[in-house]
Amino acid sequence: MVVIDAEGTNLGVLSKFDALNLAKEAELDLVLVSPNAKPPVARIVDYSKLKYERSKKAKKGQSKQIENKEWWFSPTISDRDIQIKLEKAKDFLTKGGNAKLTVKWKRKAMPEQLKAVMDKILIQIADFAKPVSEVSKEGRNLSILVKQK
Repeated sequence: MVVIDAEGTNLGVLSKFDALNLAKEAELDLVLVSPNAKPPVARIVDYSKLKYERSKKAKKGQSKQIENKEWWFSPTISDRDIQIKLEKAKDFLTKGGNAKLTVKWKRKAMPEQLKAVMDKILIQIADFAKPVSEVSKEGRNLSILVKQK
């Protein structure tokens, strides 16, 4: 088998026994890199370090999923409560997620109240967020999906 040492130097074709002795002397592991090659290729490395680097590369290659989070507002919510919820949404948006802002219908609410609250929300988010979709009606609720500017 072709053996490559820890520094990357090709040691040439060695027997399995000689390669294991070299790995043992260096206090490292003999890892079969390409078993299907003629002759097979083995490398003298620290296996735990190699395994860690491979997992690190695999994690780096994975795409990051965008998270969505929803905040609910009632038609009778106070202006200060709107500000507090929008500050939390702003913090979430700076981390790269999308925020869904929903005004939930309550029993005695009028549609005008829902629209008024949604208008207040749209005015306050204008400086830090932009809408991904238009204001939509989901059942009796009004909602909008926004992302960071």
